[in-house]
Amino acid sequence: MMLARTSSFRSFRRSRVSRVTTAHQRSSRAVCASTAQTTSVMLEKPLGISFAETPAGLVVDDLVADGNADLSDDVYLGDTLMSVNDFACEGKTFDAIMDVIIDAQGPVKLVLAHEAVAPEPAAAPTPAPAPTPAPAAVPNGPTNVTLAFVEAGSTIPVAEASLDGNVVLRTAMLDGGRELYDTWGKLMNCGGAGQCGTCVVRVLEGGDLLSERTDAEVGHLGSGKERNSYRLACQVEPSKGAQGRCVVEMKPTKK
Repeated sequence: MMLARTSSFRSFRRSRVSRVTTAHQRSSRAVCASTAQTTSVMLEKPLGISFAETPAGLVVDDLVADGNADLSDDVYLGDTLMSVNDFACEGKTFDAIMDVIIDAQGPVKLVLAHEAVAPEPAAAPTPAPAPTPAPAAVPNGPTNVTLAFVEAGSTIPVAEASLDGNVVLRTAMLDGGRELYDTWGKLMNCGGAGQCGTCVVRVLEGGDLLSERTDAEVGHLGSGKERNSYRLACQVEPSKGAQGRCVVEMKPTKK
């Protein structure tokens, strides 16, 4: 299987263009220099992780905000990938490890190594602030984006679907029987791992209702005013609380 790789250590960066939550930024936590510890975590695909290839092995380089890894609270930036479904990663090639992830059926078991962290010191008590009037409640309805699908080069919708906060665009399209992949993509797609760049769509309207473009999307599709409308369906989720209509062109001819 062919996977895009750059000459730097940022070989395949999935996950949402540095939109990682502060809770997962290990650099902001007090690190104990004595030992390292390992964590075993079971994740559904898409994992929501980008790995970088370093001399020490594959390390967690980026996380999809609110993706499966991010929500697990067990995966951190800088973690070293030790094994995938009991396949030891030490000394293995990038492609060999990716093949195991792509071929995995059901949840994927990852063993990650990271430095042990010392508990943060208790904050000193502070005087209670003077009471202030409570702010007016702000309505916060459920996330629900209506997707209108059009054929390449057309503006006439051929089908509609709903995209809520728990579903990525790729899943919504495949579950609804929509055409996502060309012939090459059907044979070589990575199963939603964010590495192959074959699940390309174009957002014609309502792009502001969707998550920001990720580093994986920029790497595969480029950037700029025109390129920003092209997305990888496995990277796209609705923005939290978004409600409205989004027009998506399937299998766009200009990529």
